Amino acid sequence: MTAMPLLQDKVVSFLRWSEKYTKTDMVYLAAAGLWNNLNFVIVSVLGLLLSVAFANLLPRDVYGLYQYLIALSGLITAIALGGMNNAVAQSVSRGYEGDLRTSVRVQLIWGLVPTLVGLLGALYYHLQSNNVLAIGLVFIAIFAPLTNTFNTYSAFLNGKREFRRVFLYGTAVNLTYYAFIFLSIFLLKDALVLVFVNLASNALSTMFFYFQTLKVYRPNNTTDPATIPYGVHLSIMNAFGTIVTQLDSVLVFHLLGPVQLAVYSLASLLPERVGGAFKFLSVAALPKFSNQTRAEIRLTILSKTIRAAIAGAVIALAYTAVAPFFFHILFPKYLDAIPYTELYSLTIITLAANIPITALFALRLKRELYIFNTIYPIVLLVLQVLLLLGFGIPGILVARIASNLVNVLLALLLL
Repeated sequence: MTAMPLLQDKVVSFLRWSEKYTKTDMVYLAAAGLWNNLNFVIVSVLGLLLSVAFANLLPRDVYGLYQYLIALSGLITAIALGGMNNAVAQSVSRGYEGDLRTSVRVQLIWGLVPTLVGLLGALYYHLQSNNVLAIGLVFIAIFAPLTNTFNTYSAFLNGKREFRRVFLYGTAVNLTYYAFIFLSIFLLKDALVLVFVNLASNALSTMFFYFQTLKVYRPNNTTDPATIPYGVHLSIMNAFGTIVTQLDSVLVFHLLGPVQLAVYSLASLLPERVGGAFKFLSVAALPKFSNQTRAEIRLTILSKTIRAAIAGAVIALAYTAVAPFFFHILFPKYLDAIPYTELYSLTIITLAANIPITALFALRLKRELYIFNTIYPIVLLVLQVLLLLGFGIPGILVARIASNLVNVLLALLLL
């Protein structure tokens, strides 16, 4: 036996041995985690380099304006059918591959709504003689709904547990985006150009890999009549929460200005990147939960959530220790963001514990999901407004941490 298969056998044996302690299919989790974390490492390195470029090559007001337009993009696409991806991933995991094409057709038609909203916003800013924001909203209206629609290919691949293919396609999309955005920062340093490059590169590369997925996998025509209605339900119930989640940047921009938005964005960026390492838990858990009963999930959900939260706490502590060093080396113009980023690192704990939220989606518990997606954004909205007005950036960071904790506890309670 050669060295590589021997090593692979030993790793598999170790993972199987560890399952008596983790109460989880560790071989499956490792396979999913391998590709998701490879993607995370690549995106994190490129994202860190991009953050360094933003912080050192762009004026604070330009960076703040760029972040504001990206936040507006998130607000507008919140009314698209973003919940369709979860519905498609679940149905594909059960063999209903035809739901990919069907959902994309529905999303393209509904995408006219966020496009219209973006154009109306552009008209408003034009009448206010702010043509920079008006042009930015035109870009958003054209490209953002396309990305939101055609990225359903990744839901199809996740449903088929083709995590390696998700990694390869996602990496290609990211490399395209980062290549063009770096060139724009170095050569032009203009917020509108950066927004155009961000949106257009993502839309076009996502469309390419959607059609590539159809070509490679040739999905069958079998559909689940419940998938589209469920995706619409998810989109409706997620819309309010998505809008509220994006409001932090809008509130900071209007109440504190673009410079403070740049500080806030950089302070929150790195903890969110680090917390993104746990995204694979949700991606890997969704197909598994989709084939389990509620009773089966409830047997292990609390222990899995606690273990994930402990892992998140360790990583948050490590990040707090190294953050000052990194900011002095990489972001010398943003040293005032250090205490903010240390505080915001607490969100890593709750990001790691999003497993019960994934279970709610997998079980298609509509009533519980409506409750969850109503209470959480209300709590977040109230805390964000009150604490931002009272304490500025530290207040809005505390609001995000507290609401994330409510997020996880509420999901567990509803299960």
